[in-house]
Amino acid sequence: MASANAEDNFLCSICLDIFNEPVSTPCGHNYCKPCITGYWATQDSSQCPLCKEEFQTTPDLHVNTEFRDMLELFKKRRCAADVRSSPPGPADVLCDLCHVTAKRSALKSCLVCLASYCSGHLKPHHSVQALKWHKLVNPVKTLGDRMCKKHNKVIEFFCKQDQSCVCVLCLKDHHEMHEAVSLEEELKERKTKLKSAKREVNSTLAERHHTIQGIQSSMMQSRAELERTKVETGKALDALVALIVSKKMMLMELLEGKQRAAEQQAETVVRQLQLEIVENNLRLAELEELSKSDDDFKLLKDLPPVSSSPNTRHPFSVRSLLQVETVRSAMAKMEEVLNEQMESITREIYHEEQRRTENPFDDELGIIQVQHAINLTLDPNTAHPSLILSEDGTQVRDGGERRNIPDIPTRFDPLHVVLGEEGFSSGKFYYEVQLEGQTTWEIGVVRESINRKCIDLPLTPENGCWTLGCYWGRCQANTNPPAVLTPSKVPERVGVFVDYEGGLVSFYDVDVRALIYTFTGCAFTAGRPFLRSVLTFRGYVGMPANTKIRPLFRPSAEQESDTAALRIIPVRR
Repeated sequence: MASANAEDNFLCSICLDIFNEPVSTPCGHNYCKPCITGYWATQDSSQCPLCKEEFQTTPDLHVNTEFRDMLELFKKRRCAADVRSSPPGPADVLCDLCHVTAKRSALKSCLVCLASYCSGHLKPHHSVQALKWHKLVNPVKTLGDRMCKKHNKVIEFFCKQDQSCVCVLCLKDHHEMHEAVSLEEELKERKTKLKSAKREVNSTLAERHHTIQGIQSSMMQSRAELERTKVETGKALDALVALIVSKKMMLMELLEGKQRAAEQQAETVVRQLQLEIVENNLRLAELEELSKSDDDFKLLKDLPPVSSSPNTRHPFSVRSLLQVETVRSAMAKMEEVLNEQMESITREIYHEEQRRTENPFDDELGIIQVQHAINLTLDPNTAHPSLILSEDGTQVRDGGERRNIPDIPTRFDPLHVVLGEEGFSSGKFYYEVQLEGQTTWEIGVVRESINRKCIDLPLTPENGCWTLGCYWGRCQANTNPPAVLTPSKVPERVGVFVDYEGGLVSFYDVDVRALIYTFTGCAFTAGRPFLRSVLTFRGYVGMPANTKIRPLFRPSAEQESDTAALRIIPVRR
């Protein structure tokens, strides 16, 4: 760091190179004599380029001998340091003038000399006037590639039409009518495109990482939900089994009780019959004894009446307490109902898994729909006089004729568009639009500060608009120039997702669950005037709030039926 600061003290502030014939101005600043005299030759007055002090007459400049001696000492020390420097690495470009046994790393390559020089051998290009106009670049190994093979001239230009590097003679011979720019300009443009591409890739990577995190989070929630479902289902089935067992035990106990009552009744009847048998046996013995007596008078006297013999009936029949077919029929009906319910549950689980398998974009778009869906309504105070809005503020169509309504500052005219009622200055949101029957349309988001009375206002990001449009079958993102898209069919149901902090506006074909286009690096917050920026930087005013953005809708002007209206529809999650 100290060495670099010391070298800065010996650099001319005009040519930014080591001093050549150093001279001092009356104000005390040092310059190369050719540099300061050339500078004054192009100015109306003699002025110091650093402190801006003006001199009434052009000063007589003399070489600052003391400073020159210091400069020579510095050059000698730097040359000695170059000699003592470490040997070049395998990837370094070597000096073409150094001895083969003591090659040093090149500091610059000359496109005129087609040679590379170390710091010591580069001095003539800084001190010799005839060499100062040579073009020096950072060291390159393939200097031959910088020369035109046909004309042996330095390649200095880039042909836009042929996308090739050419020399000045090539431009005259074969590229005279082509658009050509300098290599530096083309390189600057390509570096800008490279940075933009890197930003887009980084944005895509961030989006993919976010999607992966969302999927992983969903899987964790799904696992937790599965465990909860298994527990609850197990409890329900266990309760059903317990109920069946309980009913079985109750039915068995009831049958056993009925059987015991029947057996007790049978035992009572049997005892009664046994007592009657004993009585009948005694009477039979008496009758037998009378029949054997010879005393007729006794027979007449003691013969018992025949009608008095007991003739009691004891009816008893064994009946089935429960028909087996009744039980079987009831159980069959219960089994049928249970099977139907379990099959219904199984089909629902199977179809849900099938839907998840058939929709490969469901993880990405589904997460957006679940987490960021909002409800939108249209703002009638922004609608062009020819637009007709529904009562609920969710549909708009172009009536074709201007209505007699107040011309207020918030109303668009002549653009046939309308904004959403809600504005957003942070976070993420998602909504869906039905476009069936629309031949030409535009949807997206715009800054709330958009010019609403401009006659010719392209809806491009430069004007604070990020929109997707369809024009008689051709779908395009309204960039500058427009990015023509080639979907398999014109989308009829489009989802719009906005990430304010991430600078993203994405459009999805909801029917096929595919990404249509994404604007990246969106500058939603409008630029501030220079004076306001300076005041803000110095702390005189607070930092401004984020600019609000609002959804924009333009229906087709060729459809007049209510069925063909552009509609904001609820998100199916």
